[in-house]
Amino acid sequence: MRIPESIGSMVAAAMLTLAFNGCAGTAEVTGTGGASAGGAAGSAAVGGSGGVSGTSIAGSGACNPACGTERTCCANECANLQNDPKNCGSCGKVCTGTTYCGGGQCIEPPCTATCTSGQPCCGSSCCSAGQLCCDPQGPLDTEPRCTAPSDTGTCPMGCAPLCICASPDTPIATPFGEIPIADLRVGDLVYSADGNALRAVPIIRTHRTPVRNHSVVRVTLASGRTLEISAGHPTADGRTFADLRQGGSLDQVTLASVAKVPYTHEYTYDILPASETGTYVAAGVLIGSTLNADP
Repeated sequence: MRIPESIGSMVAAAMLTLAFNGCAGTAEVTGTGGASAGGAAGSAAVGGSGGVSGTSIAGSGACNPACGTERTCCANECANLQNDPKNCGSCGKVCTGTTYCGGGQCIEPPCTATCTSGQPCCGSSCCSAGQLCCDPQGPLDTEPRCTAPSDTGTCPMGCAPLCICASPDTPIATPFGEIPIADLRVGDLVYSADGNALRAVPIIRTHRTPVRNHSVVRVTLASGRTLEISAGHPTADGRTFADLRQGGSLDQVTLASVAKVPYTHEYTYDILPASETGTYVAAGVLIGSTLNADP
């Protein structure tokens, strides 16, 4: 969603009001409940200060820009063969009937819901018209869920297996000032886009991932602030950090530089606020989350 004002000014205003009114490895996860955040788009390898690029895996057709690691070019579109019902396990393999694509195979989804006639059952949910039963391909193994199709009419690619997130010192906007993401806990309040406004909402899930030999996208904003976040991490507008380019923008803030750099910390971090979007404000810009509300 697009918030009309700059996030920086909205956070400052919200904090002033409060003052007067009194993401590779084994994930460590806490917290349950709340809203769901959309999965990230496919990751790409990062290259150069001018932007981000990747190398496509063999498939039918050529994709430009090239597909990233663990993504395949099928008929001129990048696909995740692990969850794409139009390219399940290989380009062109279509899942038919009530099956969905899970782990690269067309299989019947588990069903624990009671659905009306003609309403597909997908895990614990009944899918509405137009929704697909999708493997989220997020940082945590979860059951399939009813999902709105992507712009290409299939399941969103998700960020797996590259769901690695933010550096521990990433500054997150809270009603009490900015706090490093590594210091936040379930129940802490952070600012998130919710109901067409920026609101302070509690964190419902946190995620810490051990990493080795990892690299991240270092984004320097025109404001002078810097973010170091994995290429597969989602922005608030449906892109990933792999899609960012020097001279482009992130939450309406111009990007002074974008570069791939080695990661020097032992863990990456992510949070999920209890809002409609699951977004949060990092270094003054709104970004997405790789997490979803289901354990």
